[in-house]
Formats: sequence, C-alpha cells, structure tokens
Amino acid sequence: FSDENPTVRKPVVTWALIGINLIVFIFQMLLSPQSNQLLIDSFGVRPSAFFELVNLHTIFTSAFLHGGFMHFAFNMLVLHIYGDNIENYLGRTKYIIFYFLGGIAAAFFQAIFSRGLDVPMIGASGCIAGIMGAYFVLYPKARINVFMWFIIFIQTIKVPASIVIGFWIITQLINATGASSDGVAYFAHIGGFVFGYIAIKYFFRGTKARIYADF
Repeated sequence: FSDENPTVRKPVVTWALIGINLIVFIFQMLLSPQSNQLLIDSFGVRPSAFFELVNLHTIFTSAFLHGGFMHFAFNMLVLHIYGDNIENYLGRTKYIIFYFLGGIAAAFFQAIFSRGLDVPMIGASGCIAGIMGAYFVLYPKARINVFMWFIIFIQTIKVPASIVIGFWIITQLINATGASSDGVAYFAHIGGFVFGYIAIKYFFRGTKARIYADF
C-alpha cells in the first residue's frame, strides 16, 4: 500500500511515532511471554480507566503496545500512508494532539461497549483510525496503490481513498455488530474514525500550506 498524495515537508512526527512504536515492539519481542503479558496488563488501557478514573497513564501507553507482528506491521503501514498528509495539513503540534485525542476517543468508545469486561486494550489502531477519518474528509480523491492478488497474478491498482477507507470502516461496522470473538477492538476503530471525521471537519484547521490530491 502507498498513496500518491505529496506533501510539502518531511513528516518528522509521523516518522518519530513509527520509530517509538518500533522500539517498544522490539522490546516486547525480547520479553518472555509471561513478561510481555505482564507489560500489557500494566500498560494496556482498561474500561475502568475511564469509569473509575484509575491508571489514566494507560490511555497513552497502550497506544505504543502491540499484540504481534501483523498487528504492529499493519498499523505502522497505515500510519506511514496517511499520517504524513495529516501532519502536513495540521502542523506538528496540532498533529500530535489530534493523534492522541483520536486514541483517547477510540479507547473510550471501546470501553462503552466492553460489556463489563475490564480487559486491557493495546495498539495504535485507535489513533490511526482518527487519522484515516481525517484523510477521508480531506483527500477523498487521493489515489491509493492497492495490491490485488488473483491466484498467481499480483497487480497494483490505484483506488480513490474514499473507497479504500470507506470499505475499511464498513468492515469494522460489520465485525463490531457481529458475533466476532477474535479479540479485535472494532468499536475502538469506529470511535477513532468518527472522532477524526468530525474533528478535522469542524474543530481542527490546517496551519500549513497543503496539496490537494483532486485528480
């Protein structure tokens, strides 16, 4: 995956976020399974953080922990694709605020639908879902290069961001309302996306020149 939506400056914050996530993930992989689970239990965010106002630091620390290589790799790939444009639009300070507010909104939304289970949630997915919501609003016509695999043939096709992200959020809605028990925080993804969509449309204004990908 990649996009064809150029920016006017280097996405330093996005690179830094990917770097920090990578360092933490490597640290997790060096731990024993028991120690890694203890780390997740200690720094993953639980619904009680919102409803009982305990361990509030986990709202932030949970965004840097991941449950496995695919979880980490997919999140960082999506952050790399969409994050640079939102950083370019908002400016670095607003982008950092936006990123973590998306994660908070995502975790809170998941907590609402936790059904009383006070289990830890980890991953940068909620923060990144907020970025995707913003990208959906700002750059719906930007071309996203998507790999298509049919039997033995692999080809890259260019698909508008509105379709790629729209398909993604629809799958989250379907999975969230189904009986899935795969441990994925689908409601967090939805909450992050809704935050990003609303926040970029009504509350966050761009501070730097931007390039529109309307082609």
